[in-house]
Amino acid sequence: MFKYMSETVAPLFAKNLRVRFTQPFELNDPFEFRPFVDFEGTAEDVRDIVEAKISEMFDTPNSALDMMEKLQAVDPNYPKLTVPLPMFRKMLADNPALEQEFMAQMKKHLAEILDNKKMAVLWEAHWEKFREALGQALGIFSLTEDPANVLMWSHYASQHFGIVVEFDEKHPWFDRKITPSDDIRQLVRVSYVQNPHPRTWKQLDGTDMLYTKDAQWSYEREWRIIRPSKDGAVIAPGVVCFDVPPEVVRSVIFGSRTTAALEKEVRTLVAANPGLSHVLFKRAKLSGDRKIEIIDAA
Repeated sequence: MFKYMSETVAPLFAKNLRVRFTQPFELNDPFEFRPFVDFEGTAEDVRDIVEAKISEMFDTPNSALDMMEKLQAVDPNYPKLTVPLPMFRKMLADNPALEQEFMAQMKKHLAEILDNKKMAVLWEAHWEKFREALGQALGIFSLTEDPANVLMWSHYASQHFGIVVEFDEKHPWFDRKITPSDDIRQLVRVSYVQNPHPRTWKQLDGTDMLYTKDAQWSYEREWRIIRPSKDGAVIAPGVVCFDVPPEVVRSVIFGSRTTAALEKEVRTLVAANPGLSHVLFKRAKLSGDRKIEIIDAA
């Protein structure tokens, strides 16, 4: 596996052997962690559960009024009765016809609450809160199968002035699952999907959320490992890094435009670390057919 690095990051990595696990909302894909969700379908999927819970809350006049009281306490815009709730409770107790009319209105209100289109808006709001919390809690370290992609060198390695680092993907550093079903802490290939169909919450899984991107990104041939941000070291506000064991590093590939000064700096830093004595140096060479060839660099 390979990691493209800018000319700024290259010497920092060679010196500290640290890589950043970036929060998904800071990556260049604005749709990261944003699968195509069918919120009306989600509302329908969970309708029975929600209806049972809400029906329990509005089962009796007292439970309905208790719920109204709680909603009024947290939502200043929630409709209020024209009389205080304690007085209205007594009015219902003393007037069975009024109580019957009140419960009929509650059932009507319940049907409006359970309307799929209205519930879809609520589910979408809940989804955005969940997605935001998940994005803040996790960091992504992206790698690629391809060290010779012209666009990748341009986008992620300072227009070919940076470097590419080769990692040993079979090292245990890339597989720290806590359980066999753990969706994170392991190296996973990203799936690329053309025109994905919307899916409900029940149909989504970890791959949909964490390891699926639009087909237009397929040229990156990405693999990624995701870890909880809390497990890393915060080296600046919002910047979380993890240490890489020296034996994980296989080679350093200098770009076709890497300056002599940067190459010398990286070589010196690598030579200063006995744990990196095995690291090979290579170079990205521009070939005659407008491609990149990776060759050995003495």
